[in-house]
Amino acid sequence: MVRVYLKEKQLDCELVVDYPWDRKHVFHERHFFSDLPTFVDLNGSIFEGWYAIIEYLEQSYRKNSMFGASSKDKAETRRITALFNEAFYADVTKNVVFEKVIKRHIEHSSPDSSSIRKGNDAIKKYFEHIAWLTDCRNWLAGNEFSLADVAAAAQISCVDYVGSVKWEDFPKVKDWYVRIKSRPSFREILVDRISNVAPPSYYQELDF
Repeated sequence: MVRVYLKEKQLDCELVVDYPWDRKHVFHERHFFSDLPTFVDLNGSIFEGWYAIIEYLEQSYRKNSMFGASSKDKAETRRITALFNEAFYADVTKNVVFEKVIKRHIEHSSPDSSSIRKGNDAIKKYFEHIAWLTDCRNWLAGNEFSLADVAAAAQISCVDYVGSVKWEDFPKVKDWYVRIKSRPSFREILVDRISNVAPPSYYQELDF
């Protein structure tokens, strides 16, 4: 999400690969609870976690705001961003991606099929909400593309990478997601690969 946000804001950055289960780069000795993503600005300021990074960049680099113009727009953008970064993550991404990908690195154990099934089942209610929102608006938080769309698409791309989305069941969500996949800022994300885990053949495709 932060990478797409930076691209949309036309801010360049140098990427440093790190893993939650094997931190190699902790940028300050007082960061006992260092979190990913971590952002180090050119002035030496260090920010950890998506919320701190996004809020800092939005206040420091006001060009191409991703929150909307009015106070109401900003509040709605934050609401939907939190819905996907917190609730969708807890209900879906954590259950599916953690079990299928991350667990092998942290616990060196097999996936829990019941957790994966629980995550897959939870997708429906969020996708129904996306379909409803896009019936009412052009994008999730309003008529303009915003951080809310980026947050939702970032979570969904992780779940889609491990083949947990049945797109044929959600045509309206698919139409919205295709629009995001078409953006140059998101195309770069779809090129990423996890070692020893291949995505479905359609993962990068716009016509899927």
